[in-house]
Amino acid sequence: MSILLLSKESKAQPVIQFHECLWCTSAGAAAWLSAKTPLETTQDGFLKVKSTYECVNFPGVFAAGDCCHMVDHPRPKAGVFAVRAGPPLKGNIIAYLTGKQLKPHTPQTKFLGLISTGDKYAVASRGCFTLEGAYLWRLKDKIDRTWMDGYTNLSSLDAMNNHGKDGGAYTTPLGVAQKGPDVMAAFAASSMRCGGCGAKVGATTLSRVLDAVEKRRISKTNAFTLMESSIDKQSTKLLPASRQHDDAAVTLLPKKGGGAMIQSIDFFRSFISDPFLFGKIAAVHALSDCHAMGAQAQTALALAVVPYAADEAITESTLIDMLSGASDALGADDCELVGGHTCEGAELALGFSVSGYIDDPTKLFRKQGGKVGDKIVLTKPIGTGALFASDMRGKCKGWHMAEAVENMTKSNGSASKLAVEFANGIHACTDVTGFGLVGHLLEMLMANDSAEGCSAIGAILNIGDIPFLGGALDASSQEIFSSLQKQNSRSRRSIANHHEALNAYPTTYPLVFDPQTAGGLLFFVAPDVCDAFVSRLDEDEGTVCASVIGDVCDYSEESDEKIDDICTITNHDKPSKKMIRVRL
Repeated sequence: MSILLLSKESKAQPVIQFHECLWCTSAGAAAWLSAKTPLETTQDGFLKVKSTYECVNFPGVFAAGDCCHMVDHPRPKAGVFAVRAGPPLKGNIIAYLTGKQLKPHTPQTKFLGLISTGDKYAVASRGCFTLEGAYLWRLKDKIDRTWMDGYTNLSSLDAMNNHGKDGGAYTTPLGVAQKGPDVMAAFAASSMRCGGCGAKVGATTLSRVLDAVEKRRISKTNAFTLMESSIDKQSTKLLPASRQHDDAAVTLLPKKGGGAMIQSIDFFRSFISDPFLFGKIAAVHALSDCHAMGAQAQTALALAVVPYAADEAITESTLIDMLSGASDALGADDCELVGGHTCEGAELALGFSVSGYIDDPTKLFRKQGGKVGDKIVLTKPIGTGALFASDMRGKCKGWHMAEAVENMTKSNGSASKLAVEFANGIHACTDVTGFGLVGHLLEMLMANDSAEGCSAIGAILNIGDIPFLGGALDASSQEIFSSLQKQNSRSRRSIANHHEALNAYPTTYPLVFDPQTAGGLLFFVAPDVCDAFVSRLDEDEGTVCASVIGDVCDYSEESDEKIDDICTITNHDKPSKKMIRVRL
């Protein structure tokens, strides 16, 4: 048997006859690196880098692996050099960002090469020495599996917490450590805190705060003998939180102008590494309160927090990306970003104060107003809280994250405008956000209790009809949930057949308590218009989905057993009851 070796130095061969051909090529650089960037490259198109992995003619741009050529220490293109470049590359990027001196790195000159022949046999080479055998395949298999396990079998959250306690890489934030042992203990109980709406203060806590503030306001009013009757109820009076449970504040404008101004505010820290996408999601979330009330958002003020950075350019770039994403989302809904305030902080965060308007305040959608027989319609899948909790643990698949981001960047504006066209058949509406599907559904049911002319109502949920994000189902099956899940789960006390539902739907049922960020709208729709409304939503490109997930029923159909400490914002003078049943 003869072997013919060909290379670019070989003479031209018009015809070559062979039995077996091994076509071996070296690494090639992407053509755009030399053609479309100002970065200096070799004749073959590889980026020229210094021994610090920084590009020779562009400070702050780093490269490692097969795309680059280290000028001071040329090496063949092999994966081992890319892997070993990781630690010094990370160190130099951090050094550059913090204004410290970069450290040079000299790659090894020799390395072990192992090539599998496909039949559990391998050939090894190191410099001029070669070996072959089945034992080398077993060695390669062990090396490969150990490497991949480092990225698939990640440490559990408990292990990460324990590692931090022992002085490892996972450490308690300085601000927490300074607040004493009690705060440290609370933080340790759930040290991986969720972002987005999963970072909200729990509804029970928030409800107590609002109740206390309202009582203080009334007390001060009585102390100064300022009677409520002395205030023009049609002027700019803001309705107290204890009487209204809507998504945004409604201020009636002076009679001369008419109409009403809608005001809402949202703020949370980042839960995604891309500032542009985070800005877009934060804006979509902030607009939803106006959409839930059928109002047109007009202006927004931003409150932006950017992480501390050594270089002003980094702060500027982060702000530009984040506010550009936000501006795109606001602009798509004809809402103008008119100003705001920025500051530095420990982590990226963004919020908006949104002002909207409606000509006729009587046409606003409210949480109250549901009627027996109404269909319950949801316009987005749920599960963002569990999905991002899974992502924080490195267990969320890429395509699941892509699905979630696509849904979260879709505004509820289109669904809201369609609902306005069906206004006579839309009896109530809210957006599904931090308190979860059940928490916000309860707000709608309980809003009728304190509203004149509204009958007490309950709800029947069809778990099988609720749309869930694929990543959320994966997370739930592994019992991974948002840090707000425990607080939200208090709403289970309002569900007449909680234990039966949990047994029947062990994966999907827990997600009805999952906190949502940029979630969909939840409607109570008259049965005679529901089919037409859902059909229009399905046809609308701006709406993610339209799912009929249950029915509004007579309150007497559910248990009259009184319960306390339920997870929802409501009037604490009236205990909550079991108002929801899951259809099994």
